Amino acid sequence: MYSRYIKTLSDYQLQESYAMRGMERVRIGFGIDTVFVQAQTMTLREIAVAFSREMDEISHVGVKAPPRSTVEHFEREVLAKVSSMRRYAASRHVWLERLQAINQQAASLPANIQIPLQGVLDSARAGYMVGLSGLGDSILSAIPDTTKNAIFTLLQDNEEQTLAWSRFNSELAIMYSEDLIHFFQSQNAEEMSLKSKIPMAFYFLTLVLMLSTFFFIFRSKQ
Repeated sequence: MYSRYIKTLSDYQLQESYAMRGMERVRIGFGIDTVFVQAQTMTLREIAVAFSREMDEISHVGVKAPPRSTVEHFEREVLAKVSSMRRYAASRHVWLERLQAINQQAASLPANIQIPLQGVLDSARAGYMVGLSGLGDSILSAIPDTTKNAIFTLLQDNEEQTLAWSRFNSELAIMYSEDLIHFFQSQNAEEMSLKSKIPMAFYFLTLVLMLSTFFFIFRSKQ
């Protein structure tokens, strides 16, 4: 029974790694698949909720279950991660559309302005917090005000999204799942130890019965 829960939690860890790879693609706008994101986050949510519900059920029937606080922390972290990932995916999709529009505007600028500006925009697309101050006054003054204002707003939103990324790009859910796996592994070890003792107990009992039988036979012959 405990082996099944170990497999469930291991499956969660694998699915989370898949989901984070998908989110990396969402962040940079490479092959965005919102259906994939929805499916992956739904899988994470379903695993966590079903696992928590099953822990309640086995504890009610007297089966030894992990501490309720650990199970609750695991479920809470997964649900928070899923919610943050979905919000990020939606907002990043809109942000990338705005970036594309700005890139089209920047394409008409002279090369000596376009190239350094493109470097800033590419860094923002990769998820880094960047600003326009490093470009210098000469380049900034050459950028049309409408484009410049759009870029400022875009970079500010990128900073907010970078912070949002950090909220779900954490190992807390994995850490709680590892604690739960260790609990089930220890229970598995105890079960195996108990099972190995049962044949020895039967062997010892059989030996005692045989010796008792021989003793009574010997006494009856006397």
